Amino acid sequence: MPFARTNDRVKIYLETHGAGTPLVLAYGIGGNAGMWDVNLPVLAARHRVVLWEPRGHGRSDSPDDPAKYSFAHWIEDLRAVMDHVGLRKAHIGGLSLGAGIATRFTLRHPGRVRSLLVTNSSSAAGLPLSVDAFLMRAKSIEITLKQGMDAMAEFAMTANPNVAERLKIDPGAKEEFYAYYRKLQPIGYANSLRALLGMDHITDQLSKIRAPVLLIGGDRDPSLGPMRVMQRRIKGSKLVVLSPASHFANRDRPAAWNRAALEFLARVDGGTRAR
Repeated sequence: MPFARTNDRVKIYLETHGAGTPLVLAYGIGGNAGMWDVNLPVLAARHRVVLWEPRGHGRSDSPDDPAKYSFAHWIEDLRAVMDHVGLRKAHIGGLSLGAGIATRFTLRHPGRVRSLLVTNSSSAAGLPLSVDAFLMRAKSIEITLKQGMDAMAEFAMTANPNVAERLKIDPGAKEEFYAYYRKLQPIGYANSLRALLGMDHITDQLSKIRAPVLLIGGDRDPSLGPMRVMQRRIKGSKLVVLSPASHFANRDRPAAWNRAALEFLARVDGGTRAR
């Protein structure tokens, strides 16, 4: 398996597919590279797609020390991935947490970003969490460390509106969520949640972004409001709202998601319109 290594010696899992203008993507909190499976064949037909898993996720290292987790650390994970595969500049993005990382990377390393693709993300907007969201995430840490990942999956399916809305659209996704959580190390997931709770609030900095920006949201996604804030803050950004779609719009509406992403990337690259 290919791994990048960060300055603090954390191994970060990555995989590459296809050829063309590079596109680097990470999934949401607790996610893994496999959750792009419904998008990957179409994306890789036109782009060199680099999928990666931030520390605390999937096949990447999950340090025990909570101090080794923050958006600043995740930004460095992304930098290490790009350096490892020899990318000076790329389209970057992700879903939820992955987009929050990509947005902060864009602010810190604007010269390395060809465009920014944000899908289903409130952390990318950098707004403070609501009280309900904060309490739900805090409870998630407790359940993860005391009861394990199956219990965490069951809690998420009832208490996390991001997950619950996905199940309303596709009740068959229940087994998908068990598999999603079983790929996690409890300490890595708990520490990642702690970093999310302590995230920096970047909303006032969003207007500094000059790269082309596409926002893809779902009409049933609690993150749609924060994404509308992003659209207002970032000059020239475009918001596409898919329906019916939850916080997992790439999985709810894969064909529409793929089309929106490819059309945007083609415009940025100056190529032909995606079909």
